Amino acid sequence: MSPFGLRIHAAARDILLSFLIDTGHGARPLDVGLRRRVEVEQIDVALRLAPFTVLVSLSVVQVITVLFWTPEFRGYVAALEGLVMPLAGLALERCWRWRTRPKPDAVSPLFVRAVLAVSFLYGMLLASIPVMLFVAADAPLRLLIAASCAGLIATGMSAAVMPAAAISYSGPIIVGSFTALAMTGDLFYVNVGVLLLFYAGFILFTILHLSRLVTARVMAQADLERQQELTNLLLNDFEESASDWLWETDRRLRLQHVSSRLVQVAGSSERELQGLPLERLFRQIGDTAHPSRILWGHIVGRQTFRNCLLPVEIADETRWWSLSGKPIFDRAGAFAGYRGVGSDVTERKRSEDRLSYLAMHDSLTELPNRASFQQALVAEAERIRTGGGFAVLCLDLDEFKSVNDTFGHATGDALLEVVAARLRAVAGPGALVARLAGDEFAILHRGPAEPARPALADLAGRIVAALAAPFPIDGIRISIGVSIGIAVAPTDGTREIMRLADLALYRMKGEGRNGYRFYEAEMDERIEARRALTADLRGALERDEFELHFQPLVGARLGSIQGFEALLRWKHPVRGFVSPAEFVPLAEETGVIIPLGEWIIREACRIAATWPAPLSVAVNVSGIQFRHSDLPAVVRRALKDSGLSPARLELEVTESVFLEASASVHDTLQTLRDMRVRLSLDDFGTGYSSLSYLRRIAFDKVKIDRSFVRDLPQERSDVAIVRAIVDLATSLGMTATAEGVEDEAQRQCLIQQGCHQLQGYLFSRPVPAAEALALARLPGPLATRSRAA
Repeated sequence: MSPFGLRIHAAARDILLSFLIDTGHGARPLDVGLRRRVEVEQIDVALRLAPFTVLVSLSVVQVITVLFWTPEFRGYVAALEGLVMPLAGLALERCWRWRTRPKPDAVSPLFVRAVLAVSFLYGMLLASIPVMLFVAADAPLRLLIAASCAGLIATGMSAAVMPAAAISYSGPIIVGSFTALAMTGDLFYVNVGVLLLFYAGFILFTILHLSRLVTARVMAQADLERQQELTNLLLNDFEESASDWLWETDRRLRLQHVSSRLVQVAGSSERELQGLPLERLFRQIGDTAHPSRILWGHIVGRQTFRNCLLPVEIADETRWWSLSGKPIFDRAGAFAGYRGVGSDVTERKRSEDRLSYLAMHDSLTELPNRASFQQALVAEAERIRTGGGFAVLCLDLDEFKSVNDTFGHATGDALLEVVAARLRAVAGPGALVARLAGDEFAILHRGPAEPARPALADLAGRIVAALAAPFPIDGIRISIGVSIGIAVAPTDGTREIMRLADLALYRMKGEGRNGYRFYEAEMDERIEARRALTADLRGALERDEFELHFQPLVGARLGSIQGFEALLRWKHPVRGFVSPAEFVPLAEETGVIIPLGEWIIREACRIAATWPAPLSVAVNVSGIQFRHSDLPAVVRRALKDSGLSPARLELEVTESVFLEASASVHDTLQTLRDMRVRLSLDDFGTGYSSLSYLRRIAFDKVKIDRSFVRDLPQERSDVAIVRAIVDLATSLGMTATAEGVEDEAQRQCLIQQGCHQLQGYLFSRPVPAAEALALARLPGPLATRSRAA
């Protein structure tokens, strides 16, 4: 074949190979390396099958030689033998050399051209058989030649994986066969030629399809190798740099894969770990809840497990490993071992344990917190079913707030730590001491049976005594007390035992503190009554159940009525009139005092506007109204709606308002003064008196508490106190009013001390608005009329 022809075949081969490769795997473009690898695989398969093609073709040539060794065809047959034999020998030698040498990474274009040239020459020699012999042969020999040519064409499919070589071999034989059939001029053989065309088309299609299959297999193998290479690279990098490690066992659960990281965390050597039974690392513990039991449960069941947390003893230290693994099975389905990933999570486990501890303990005192205490209560409540019992002691430190206010929160925290230590020491190891919040503590007293009250009383007494002893903190001796409420289960109850102990504590605090009280059933009754009263109180204003009564304010010397103090009364539809001492604190606790106080001011102004001038009305104002309402706006609207002169309205403020005095309180009082509303300082001298109030706020009146009037004139100290208050008020231009005047002797004594105004049952009890107006219209001093009555 000429060099020009070889170049044409090479170009055709490259084009065809590119087409076959690109279409054989989803039209995916290939890089140069993969294209070369496909060429190598195609040539490898073709050269491994080529010897069979050569041997078959040689056999055919030998048969032809024997049958056509006649004078007419002897020259052609001899020439065919002389050309085919060396070419076949060359082909077989090249195929043998290819098989005995390592497969190359790529084949040279010259080698490919040589393969194509040999294939084409071999095909041309075999194609000459029908051309030279078919026409002159008789019918039996023609049948033999046709069958031989069909077989030779079929043998070309052995090189189908290399389409160019297969076509170079089979193509000439097909063309030669078709030429020989056409040369006969017989219609029958022409029809056979048409069938030959169909057969040739099938051969060509099969060649192309087989080529695509080989190309797809090569590409799949290449992808698999790339993935394996990447996986190996990642695994190597993982084992070298990651904190995790890979592990693998055989069917007997002995370690097979020991990475350097595993050797490091195990504190051992690769030789000691290689072949080590897995059970030597993770011993089975009898406790069914132990992590190792969970692991071996998965292994026995040949199950996959993830993040199994296991304790491991390494160098006399407990480390924690997290293990994940899956079983391995061979092709026969037999168990072959486990493979997985492990990591040392000791630090994370310790951090989680610490967080869990902090979640259940108070960070300051290290005592269990409320959540932990509640869990312990639930456990004890379950234990009661077996005949046990327990007691709860709720503790509240007395005067702790004053320690914080006086010495600061740092000292308060230090005090709480020492208190916690004393409580642990007194309660003993069998009790659970917890800090619930702030200065609130609780003790859970456990026992095999229900605790006896004498023993609990002894414990509570020892706690009171222990906390009564001074606490030396930073050179300061701090003294506090403790109030304790005690409830016993199951006698007092189980489900709400904390509430019951709180009720007992509440009673103890109300009775003077610094002691202990046991829960009693009547405490619940009081609380329920209080809750019912609170519920009724919330809707009383809308139901018009409140009304105002008025008690006269009388001039001390003349006894004439100068005004009235408005006093709130609640007429309950069932209980009748409820004492203000009972419902006013509830109104302040629930916030009802804010709308109720606004109603009192409006109603008092409305009623006072019907009185003859200059009679005034005095209204008590709660400290909550100062802090949580716009009091000046409320007063302003009440005066406007009623038409009452501001000078006839007097607001009584208790000294407790100034305990949490802020700039807003003083601003409110000053705004009221600017509105020309009169201000009165109520209950003066009952514990929080300070002249600074009188200096900063220009009050119009001070009211002397009834506690200083009750024992007049017998108690000389009270006489001196009253005289001092009156002198102070007089010097500051204020009116001094004495409350609680009940007899003539008290009246005379107060007049002698210079008191300006009196109020009390000597003159009148609080009366409804209509009776107050009738009193105001009667002639003469009120004291004289009262004595006459």
